[in-house]
Amino acid sequence: MKKIYYFLISLVLISVITFAFLYNNASKYSKFANYKNNFDGPTPPITSFVLNSFNGFIMKNIPEKYSTPFIEWKEIIPEAQILIDNFETIKNEYSEVLKKYEEIPEFDKLDSHQNSLSNHDDKKWKTFVFKYHSGFNQKNCDMCPETSKLLKKLPVELAMFSIMEKGKKLFPHRGPSKHILRLHLGIDIPEKAKITVDKKDYFWKEKELVLFDDTYEHSVDNPSGLRGVLFMDIDRKHIPKKYIWIANLVGKQYFTDVNKKVEEKAKIL
Repeated sequence: MKKIYYFLISLVLISVITFAFLYNNASKYSKFANYKNNFDGPTPPITSFVLNSFNGFIMKNIPEKYSTPFIEWKEIIPEAQILIDNFETIKNEYSEVLKKYEEIPEFDKLDSHQNSLSNHDDKKWKTFVFKYHSGFNQKNCDMCPETSKLLKKLPVELAMFSIMEKGKKLFPHRGPSKHILRLHLGIDIPEKAKITVDKKDYFWKEKELVLFDDTYEHSVDNPSGLRGVLFMDIDRKHIPKKYIWIANLVGKQYFTDVNKKVEEKAKIL
């Protein structure tokens, strides 16, 4: 009887300590994200609480120098210089993809999490996906062989041509996880096309890379023409690998489902 009693007491203590640990980390991220409470976020309350705790724990491991909306890409992924060095090749293959513009899928048709963000108006946000947190899509890579070769030399978790119609806007939103950083290469940039991260504007430029933390609130305004960028996600360097492993494990089934849709859409291109 005593053994059962001590076991139950131990279980309660472990549960209390674990919750306190999660709550403390969630508080750190909730404060950063200006959430109303630790259970607030883009997902149901319990999921948001766990995600907030995970992000709060990651924040403790990020050097202050890199806890900023925009980060100097040369300090994080200097090897991305190959994209600038081969810019004309990438742009030429992007232009070939555009010849099948009507067949390129909208982002929300591939990733349902993007529905409210991407599909809130009559302006399209199309994506030609090379990789989505899994292996590279062979069909799309075959259509852009040189671009895909360059991407395979880089530590990208996600890579795609991101194409937005004139007049497309993305309202302020946040990415789900602190373990990644987002990298853009401007390819075909109309006048005044910009992304705003933490109230700081960046106007895309052709043949220029920009790296930012998408867990800061950010929005997009594309007022004057078709905008194309090479859109990539990379893992942060300054956090333990086990956090990246956990994040990918949790999202594995969802990423698998998205990649199935990518494969289906690739067949018609």
